[in-house]
Amino acid sequence: MAKVTGQFLIAPVLGALGVLLFAFSAKGQEADAGSKRIVKIIDRAEDKIVLEFTNYMWINVPEGVELRPFSPGFKAYLFSDYQLFKSDFSLAWGLGVSVDNVHSNAVFVQEVAEDGTVGDQNLTPFPEGYEYDKNKFVTTFIELPLEFRYIHTGRRPFKAAAGFRVGYMVSNHQKIIDTEGKRKFYDFDDLNRWRYGVSARVGVGPVQVTAFYSLVPLVESGRGTDEFTAFSIGLALTVIK
Repeated sequence: MAKVTGQFLIAPVLGALGVLLFAFSAKGQEADAGSKRIVKIIDRAEDKIVLEFTNYMWINVPEGVELRPFSPGFKAYLFSDYQLFKSDFSLAWGLGVSVDNVHSNAVFVQEVAEDGTVGDQNLTPFPEGYEYDKNKFVTTFIELPLEFRYIHTGRRPFKAAAGFRVGYMVSNHQKIIDTEGKRKFYDFDDLNRWRYGVSARVGVGPVQVTAFYSLVPLVESGRGTDEFTAFSIGLALTVIK
């Protein structure tokens, strides 16, 4: 009977020792993991959606070309914003669309030789005495924006961003309303389909001043009036997190 009782005593002791060894082993593993520094990059909620209402214009246009003082443009972007080292700085990238109008007294005219050979694409002013009610050139780009941001959080957070945008032109057309009625001309040749440029935003709270400057001319190099490029300035709204 004593031998049986000893076996019953040894079993619980061995079980307790096993539990203790397992506990010490787990604690040691936690200590090893804690000694390794893990830096998390957090996807934060600020400025996920950015809406821009801009005045879009051309710079360095040919002589005789006059632009209307205000030509409305609209841009909308959806961002992912990744906070850097739990600071006020972050890196954001996303996807968006840019629709821009330029109101002017000029149209694109494609040179055509007598043998049918297509020549340069030139931005040409209307002749004197030509009457029209509206004349605008419209472009639509799908864009990939990248921003380096500073957002100091608070009741009225200060926001600043410097960025870079790459876009692809998905459509373009000229709309003219004159004595003959309303006409639209689509898909002009010799325009740069790809556009890239620099951007900036700065402001307080949900409203910021925004600007974009294209580093690519509208017309392809060597294919006509290729000296002028695009610039826009306006207001950005970031009211939705």
